[in-house]
Amino acid sequence: MNTCIIRKFKTVFLVCSLIFLGACSKDDNGDGGQPVVPIISDFAPTSGQVGDEVTINGKHFSTTASGNAVKFNDIKATVKTATKTQLIVTVPEGAATGKVSVTVNGEVGTSLTDFTVLFSPKITVLSVDNGYVGDQVTIEGENFDATTSGNEVLFNGTSATVTSATETALVVTVPEGATTGNIKVTVNGMTTTSSEVFTVNQPPSISGFSPLSGIIGEGITIEGEHFSATASENEVLINGMVANLISASETTLVVVVPEGASTGKISVTVDGKEVISGEDFAVLPLKQIEAGGYHTLMVKSDNTLWGFGWNYQGQLGVSGQDRYLKAVHIMSDVKTVAAGERHTLILKTDNTLWATGRNTSGELGDGTQTNVFVPKQIMTDVQAIAAGQAHSLILKTDNTLWSTGSNSFGQLGNGGSGNIHVDCQQVMTDVRAIAAGAAHSLIVKEDNTLWVTGFNGYGQLGDGTLVHIPTPKQVMSDVLMVSAGHSHSLVIKTDKTLWGMGHNEFGQLRGNETENVLIPKQIMAGVAKVSAGYVYTLILDQDQTLWGLGNNEHGLLHSGTTEVSNFAPVQIMGNIKLLSAGSVHSMLYREDNTLWSAGSNSYGQLGDGSTTSSTNSVGVEIP
Repeated sequence: MNTCIIRKFKTVFLVCSLIFLGACSKDDNGDGGQPVVPIISDFAPTSGQVGDEVTINGKHFSTTASGNAVKFNDIKATVKTATKTQLIVTVPEGAATGKVSVTVNGEVGTSLTDFTVLFSPKITVLSVDNGYVGDQVTIEGENFDATTSGNEVLFNGTSATVTSATETALVVTVPEGATTGNIKVTVNGMTTTSSEVFTVNQPPSISGFSPLSGIIGEGITIEGEHFSATASENEVLINGMVANLISASETTLVVVVPEGASTGKISVTVDGKEVISGEDFAVLPLKQIEAGGYHTLMVKSDNTLWGFGWNYQGQLGVSGQDRYLKAVHIMSDVKTVAAGERHTLILKTDNTLWATGRNTSGELGDGTQTNVFVPKQIMTDVQAIAAGQAHSLILKTDNTLWSTGSNSFGQLGNGGSGNIHVDCQQVMTDVRAIAAGAAHSLIVKEDNTLWVTGFNGYGQLGDGTLVHIPTPKQVMSDVLMVSAGHSHSLVIKTDKTLWGMGHNEFGQLRGNETENVLIPKQIMAGVAKVSAGYVYTLILDQDQTLWGLGNNEHGLLHSGTTEVSNFAPVQIMGNIKLLSAGSVHSMLYREDNTLWSAGSNSYGQLGDGSTTSSTNSVGVEIP
């Protein structure tokens, strides 16, 4: 090949190479030729929120940041840095999920996949602002994850299970260990906190109760936590029987052992959450003991009525013998009884009043003066009863007071005197409690005022005179309960102080000033119950210790002596649940389920199977 040809070939090759390189340069830069479309190969991250940085990889980008127009679903973003193959941009305000585009020299390149714009979750409202562990709560808001696993929910720092999810609502379960505080929801690393506090309710708990045993009608104090301070929001059951709530706080409930209760667990339910005590509350077999003139009555917790002692005029309500030395069954379905000198009033569980015994003064209220030997129904809708020497007081369920029997001194409270009434007649309204002495009556109204009527020869009415009163007269306020002896009256005030007035010859009102007490005087403080006998007084303090005052001629104070007068309280016995002072005998019932009697026993009223009187406590068999 000659030299000329070789030179021409080199020249042509050089020219072609230059043309090829120029063409390639124009293809990469788009300078001097057709515009080149930018290409987006990928971007990272593939999701984010406004303000986050996103790296876009590809080619044909402008190396000048301003030379690239980047949009997120048509919303323009700021380009922070640029190279031919990579752009770093910021997710713009107002961006929404969609494609990413890059425009260079009028040419647009669009991503194949969407960029997901993430928004912070927002809580707008909670379905409830309180609940127990295990309860479900609906959290309403925005920008939640539609999958349950995509949402993290914390109750004051404790993780909860999400049971269902949409973008606007989450249903969650209050977790074990949760405490009161705000709720937080985290979605894709973004957290929102509820503006309101969610209160985690705690179920009630019982730490203990006292006493551990008791009688029907007695109060029980239950200690624990998370009770409701609103009494009506607590339900208390004693072995399945609903107990009446007296007072409530978040840590203490005071209830009364209900009729029909039996030994078993105590349960407390608050807002549907129940707790059951670890130990049983023991309901004692007796709920009432009542000493009359010469007979004794007792009501068992199973509502059976039993009696012993004198029955000559039918006061035991059992036809047959004139006296019973041991307990004999009288009736069933009995709520309470009242023993007069020689007659008996019986209130049944259906609130019907029945009566038996002497009726010469119309004290049974059956419209006759004929003695009754088997209990006879007298009235309906009765809630409380009291029996005096020869008159009866009846408190109906509408709180009206009725009376019948002897009215020789105005003890019936109807404004008259010197006559008898054989039918029950209404005397007063708004009455809460009653007591009947030999010939006087004590009446407590619903406003806790004390009203008196009847015989006042010893000042037992407490109005400062010795004048008999035929129409009820107010003499005291703040009265809780009352008891009437033969000629003295006892009053427990709402502050648990004991007051007395009337006959004081034997110190039954305390103090050796044997003159009558015409104006109520304080005898003792811290008193739970009291019973007035013929001329003596039995006092039960709040520690269940029994004290005695007054005449002890028959050993009525269970002291083993017959000292006539006791002017200061004498301690008799502890752990007493029930007490009753009769005319010449007294009865005590202890928390160990033992029944004791002392005093005169000529008619078998001590119930020990004999007619031997005793100055010491005698054990009585409970049927």
